[in-house]
Amino acid sequence: MELIGAPQTAVPLRAMIGLFERCARELDDRAFGLDVGFEMQRSWGFGLWGRYGALAPTLGSAIARYNRTFRAHASGGKLELIRRGCHWLWRHVRQDLDIPTIQHVDHRIGPMVALAREFLGQTWSPEWAEVSYPRDPEAHVMEDRLQIPVFFGCRGTGIVFRSEDLSARKIRKPADGSKVITLREVVAEAVLSQAPEPARSLSAIVALRLLDGHTDIEGTARMAGLSVRSLQRQLLENGHSYREIVTVARGARAVGLLRETDRPIVEIAMLLGYEDHASFTRAFHRWMQCSPSEFRRRGHRTALA
Repeated sequence: MELIGAPQTAVPLRAMIGLFERCARELDDRAFGLDVGFEMQRSWGFGLWGRYGALAPTLGSAIARYNRTFRAHASGGKLELIRRGCHWLWRHVRQDLDIPTIQHVDHRIGPMVALAREFLGQTWSPEWAEVSYPRDPEAHVMEDRLQIPVFFGCRGTGIVFRSEDLSARKIRKPADGSKVITLREVVAEAVLSQAPEPARSLSAIVALRLLDGHTDIEGTARMAGLSVRSLQRQLLENGHSYREIVTVARGARAVGLLRETDRPIVEIAMLLGYEDHASFTRAFHRWMQCSPSEFRRRGHRTALA
């Protein structure tokens, strides 16, 4: 529920997949993931990365942008465009996971179709789609919703285009089309985007858990699918420590809470996992060279180092 108020928070893939599957199960809705994907076209739910691709002049160049910059959106898997006879298949390929993924896989189809319709018209549909999971007993629900053939158990999840489709130019400008979005902005939006993996992905997990005030390394390791020892070793090999990542995440969230809320400082200290007001104040002074109360009084002009 905390994420509703923090929509830019990066979420670990396994946690996101689990959320999709639980929602579909609770609602008893086989088409839940597919419907979510098509709803995302209303707001280009992939942030700056999504809009960066959508502002390309042709469908082919938009797909090329997404393929080239996918690491700015997700740390695992890839987007690729491959030839299939007289067609081109645009698909997402990711590593195998040991958890159910049907709903999360299905949700990728909607944004792909929505992007194509920006160039090919709102009535366009692909001749077929492919998904990476085996056919399940209720797959017909998804097929009925799409009204196109679906092939199951493929290497990735995607839709097909004719060769001439890729040269199609944008039919209409998006609502925020006057804004130029650069690749630099897209990359800067990612958490610790300049850090090597696994520091970038782990920083996203730490930031997510910090919404609930949790900073323990054991919980972060569980969410990352690692042992504590493996997590520490991987960070050390890349010149980082878990304490450093927690400190960066705490600093960013502290500044946000002080700027954007009127919550008492002692409450902010508790939200960030500190035992008392004094510990938080000392840490904040190291980051900003001033106390939290001074930071608020100055009108937030001090920049986080």
